[in-house]
Amino acid sequence: MSELNNFLCFSMRAAMKKIDRNLSTRLEAYGVSIPQSFILSVLREEDGMTLKEIGNRTFIDSSSMTVLVDKLEKDGMVERQLDPQDRRAIRVFITPFGRKVADQITEVAYQFNAELYDLLGEGNQKEFVHGINNIVNGLD
Repeated sequence: MSELNNFLCFSMRAAMKKIDRNLSTRLEAYGVSIPQSFILSVLREEDGMTLKEIGNRTFIDSSSMTVLVDKLEKDGMVERQLDPQDRRAIRVFITPFGRKVADQITEVAYQFNAELYDLLGEGNQKEFVHGINNIVNGLD
């Protein structure tokens, strides 16, 4: 057993690499990446956010956000519009096609989430989620 296996950050990274690979494969059929699926998901819940607002909710850096939204816009899933109250702000809106894709990938996400919960095992789920939330909220 490698000494790296003693470090929680190593195990979490290994798990995330497998999760990313698995989820990316599932999302390929819809033409979106994992970060793009996050953007569609938040716009599905609250349409018309700024890039900064989307980035804050999805933990996507602003340097990546523009490229991701550009691709979604090129594929007809979102559109940018100037904010009528603040001409410096640009708001992003999900298109009907984008909403259809978002609905489909939400089903994929729920299915994958259920599989991950099954892998955790019945008695570990609440504690795991609590622990992950402690890490997310406890680190800057």
